[in-house]
Amino acid sequence: MKKEQNNSFVKEQITHALLSLMKHHPFEDITITEIVKNALVSRASFYRNFINKEDILKQHLVKLIQEWGTEFEQSKNPNFVESLFGHYLKYAETYQLLYKCGLSYLVLDTIKSVCGPKPEQENIQAYTNAWLACGLFGWIDEWIIRGMQESPIEMARLVEWSQQSNNSSPIN
Repeated sequence: MKKEQNNSFVKEQITHALLSLMKHHPFEDITITEIVKNALVSRASFYRNFINKEDILKQHLVKLIQEWGTEFEQSKNPNFVESLFGHYLKYAETYQLLYKCGLSYLVLDTIKSVCGPKPEQENIQAYTNAWLACGLFGWIDEWIIRGMQESPIEMARLVEWSQQSNNSSPIN
C-alpha cells in the first residue's frame, strides 16, 4: 500500500511539473530532464510510470474522466451532457492548456477510450459508439475553442435543441 501511495505521489508530481512547464514553454521543447527536475523525482521514476511525456497527459486525462464517471454515477443529475460539460469546465485550465499546445487530439482519444467503439462490439454498436464519441468531441472541441462561453446547462440545452431540429429535417 505504501509503495502504491508513493508511486501515486510521484505520478502527481510529474504531471504537475509537466502542466506547469506547458504554461511557459512549447510542449515539443519540454524535455524529460526538465520534467523530472521540476518534479523533484528521478529519471528512473519517470520511466517506471510513463513511456514518454505524452503518456503523462494521456494517463492524467483518463484519470480525470474516470473520476467524472464515478461522480456522475453517484450524482442526482441525470443529464449526461450537462455533467460532461461541467467536467470540462471544472478542469478548463488543463483542457485549454492542451489546446494551446496543439494537443486537442488527446481529448478525442480520451473520449473514444471511454465511449468509443471497442473491437469486441458488433459493427452497428461500434459505428454508433464512434458516432457518439466523435459527435461529443465536436461539441466539446468547438466549445473549448470558442472560450467556453456557455454554461454546461446551456450546452446541454443546445445539444438537445440540435437533436430535435435534426430529427425534423432530413439530411440533403
